[in-house]
Amino acid sequence: MTRKKLFAFAILIVLGAHGCAEDITPSKIFEKVKTAYKSMETYKAQGTITSDIDTDGMKVNAETSFSIIMKKPNLYLISWTQKNMPMPGMSQSGAVWSDGTQPYLYMGGMNAYSKMGSDELALAGATGISGGAAFTIPSLFLSVFKEQPAPFSRLKDPQIEMTEKVGKEDCYVISGSSSISKKEAFWVSKKSYLIKKYYRSLEPPEGGLAIPKLTDEQVEEAIKGMGQEVTEESKKNMTEMMERSRTMFKSMKMKGSSTELHANVSSPELNKNDFKFALPEGAVLKESLFGGENQGQP
Repeated sequence: MTRKKLFAFAILIVLGAHGCAEDITPSKIFEKVKTAYKSMETYKAQGTITSDIDTDGMKVNAETSFSIIMKKPNLYLISWTQKNMPMPGMSQSGAVWSDGTQPYLYMGGMNAYSKMGSDELALAGATGISGGAAFTIPSLFLSVFKEQPAPFSRLKDPQIEMTEKVGKEDCYVISGSSSISKKEAFWVSKKSYLIKKYYRSLEPPEGGLAIPKLTDEQVEEAIKGMGQEVTEESKKNMTEMMERSRTMFKSMKMKGSSTELHANVSSPELNKNDFKFALPEGAVLKESLFGGENQGQP
């Protein structure tokens, strides 16, 4: 091959590689992520969430180990155990589950569980206390979240930072600021397009955290979801509680981060019996996790 031909060949290779690189954009990768989860009938994984929280100088380190199994359209069992590092002997467990007929939420600190008004309320109630395990992947997989935008849709001007291994898998690292965080990042497998790792800064975005107000309908749904009767008084109490939370979040100076890892991801055969949570001894069935109690099993 002549020198001119070699030079021309080299240019074609460079241009070809450049063209491929240009074709790989965050939006195209995230579309493949949606397609990957849509194509799965079941999902199973174990993982950990490590959080370093600094609130007005008070620091807390927590580690949450979790297990997830899900089957479309609305079967799930998500359980977790959370340990606070300053108190290594202390741990708190929890679970949210449904076999497709009735959702439940269990809180280990109370050793109590309750029927929840809907899957959406059950999973929303479990999101915070599970460290986020009940939302990040379930929001992409379960049909109950069909009105909920994908978690990465809130990224502003997302960029591909680099590629990095998570375990043995090469992943795209896509990050950006968002409506809830100074920085969020997703590690997307190049092979399966499943999310293997998720990072979130606990610092609010520039301009502060925007917390939307609940509509009257959402307030009523939240009250029903907690097993309480919808009355003018209960609506007033819920609205006041939400307003106090809004004020607290706005004034709170929070720093730190949360990192969620998903391992041993698979799509096995699952049946209805797989979605029964083994309640700890002495667990109490309550009409509401904030109300009275009835002994019993789900």
